[in-house]
Amino acid sequence: MDIEIAEMSRMSERGSSLLRLIQNTETPVLDLLVRESIQNSLDAADSSGCPIKFDILVNKFNKKCVSQHFSGIENSLEEKFSGIEQSSLIVRDWNTTGLTGPIHHDYIKNDEYGNLLKLVYEISMPQSKKDAGGSWGLGKTVYYRIGAGLVVYYSRVKKENGQYESRLAACLVEDESKEDTLLPVNINSPKRGIAWWGVKHTSNSTMPLTNEAEIKNILRDFDVSPYAEDETGTTVIIPFINPKDLIPQEENNQNLWWHSSIEYYLQIAIQRWYSPRIDNWSFPYGKPLNPSVNGELIRGEHMEPLFSIIRELYIQATSHVSLPSRYIYQKDILKKDIILYRDLSNNVAGHVVFTKVDKDQLRMTVPYNKKSPFQFLEYNDEYSDNNHPIITFTRKPGLVINYETVGKWVRGIQKTENDKYIIGIFVPDSDNIMKSAENITLEEYLRKSEKADHTSWSDLTINNKKFTITDRIQKKVASSISEAYRENEQTTSRNKSGALSKALATHLLPPAGFGSQPGVVPENHKKTKKGMEKTFPKDSFNIINVYRTATGEMQVGFEINISNRTNHFLLEPEIEAEGNKKIAGDQWERENVIGTKFPVEINDVNIKDCEGLELLKLDFSYTKRFEVKNKILLHLNGNSGKIKGSLTLSSYDTSLQVSINYISESFKGIK
Repeated sequence: MDIEIAEMSRMSERGSSLLRLIQNTETPVLDLLVRESIQNSLDAADSSGCPIKFDILVNKFNKKCVSQHFSGIENSLEEKFSGIEQSSLIVRDWNTTGLTGPIHHDYIKNDEYGNLLKLVYEISMPQSKKDAGGSWGLGKTVYYRIGAGLVVYYSRVKKENGQYESRLAACLVEDESKEDTLLPVNINSPKRGIAWWGVKHTSNSTMPLTNEAEIKNILRDFDVSPYAEDETGTTVIIPFINPKDLIPQEENNQNLWWHSSIEYYLQIAIQRWYSPRIDNWSFPYGKPLNPSVNGELIRGEHMEPLFSIIRELYIQATSHVSLPSRYIYQKDILKKDIILYRDLSNNVAGHVVFTKVDKDQLRMTVPYNKKSPFQFLEYNDEYSDNNHPIITFTRKPGLVINYETVGKWVRGIQKTENDKYIIGIFVPDSDNIMKSAENITLEEYLRKSEKADHTSWSDLTINNKKFTITDRIQKKVASSISEAYRENEQTTSRNKSGALSKALATHLLPPAGFGSQPGVVPENHKKTKKGMEKTFPKDSFNIINVYRTATGEMQVGFEINISNRTNHFLLEPEIEAEGNKKIAGDQWERENVIGTKFPVEINDVNIKDCEGLELLKLDFSYTKRFEVKNKILLHLNGNSGKIKGSLTLSSYDTSLQVSINYISESFKGIK
């Protein structure tokens, strides 16, 4: 392909300045790529009824075969990248219009640039569609931050005459101030660090290739299949990447499984930012999104629990459709109108839909052991004593703008205990007209208020009038959620008044709930089974330590001193109630007592040391009604001795105080 090196001119950008246009150093570059590339695909949706197909994959290619296509930098590519086999990141879509419009500035009519010129040859040119994702035109610069700054654009479009046409061009944006630049140095002109490749149009400009044979030859060397038959869409090829360098470095050694490969990371990033639209056939503002990574489709029902919940909350906010859910009950979903007076023709600015879920619903417990919501969001406050609420917001395209855990969106919302999470989403009434701002829609207002990287909303000044719509929405969302749960807590408190003892505000199972002197066997406990009789009181069970694990469970270290007549030992968590009473699992679940699932479950037991005893068998027992694992039976043999170990416990209600009861007994025989 022929090269066109951008010349220096007045008010022109340099490569180094383009790479800094999106001043977002907080969001990982792969997340920015996912947000921008999918948004481009959604904005280019065609008129067919087919969902938008989007695939992102990592490919291998031969450096020598590819470098020959880029005249002017062939030798630079050979020298800068030592290995013959190189990697590229490829972003593809189908059922989109492709890069339409004129293929050169000489063919522009009525100031209509089209998608091709805006994406490949221009910067800071926004989408003109009212419902488009961006309004700045700067997001595309993320492509040049992924690899060596070289990006290949391939597209197939259907022209007005009904014929199909393929188009391929390349662009390089690099930091011209560095010593290892790819572009050659021209001593007669300052470096800009920008160049294009295509076919010569004039002596000093190029335009995209349209020759099918030449395009297929280039695609073959990149190991990319061309579009065929009636397919239209766009493929962005970013060569010379190092996949490992693109995965964010973990903090606090959290062992996030999706950080082990770029493919896994992309699967989570797509869910993180586009869960409302993935496989959503009731999406009200366009076609559903069917994304994939290396051809592996991400389906709505297979998403991680957090993102599946956000998707369902969005559906509740926009379509009033109730979908069967694997994670949340319909009764637990709350919806509030956000009312704003004065500026809108309809006082309802939108809806906030939210829920409170526990670790079981998020599959954080055995056997799934999913990571916490904060870990899926790459936030680092999952180890705090209480959980911040998680609130997000979105516009018509379905891109999640951000996840807010602090600030105006959540101010005043009560933190939850360690095993519960408040999750919510605000969806604006996009078609609502702003009667005091040139009659633009609320969607247009919010779109203009987004930053260039689409991570937040702010308020605007229009015709010298400062609006406070976003500020008021944020405050209303926070107060609506806070009031809803405050009312629920007051109702629950009244209903359970006098039923249970003091609550624990911040810990799952704190040390104060255990104590070194556990409950003793009642005096009337003579026999519980045929052949079982009470042992001497010198048997004892003592708590050694209690601490929280990284997953929010509690580990209880214990020590058991056993007499020579004991060959059966039972441990059972109980809930402490008023009057020094304790409620065990089966009693708790009776309709005439509490009637709900027993809130404490034994996840595991670890016997670390046996002195003078032999552990023959270890059994678990479950509550009769809800089958909660709530008892451990140790079958022993030998003379008196000591056992050391630990229990791992979880709870879906951390407002209760827990103790461990023990019963030691002897058998006439163990079968």
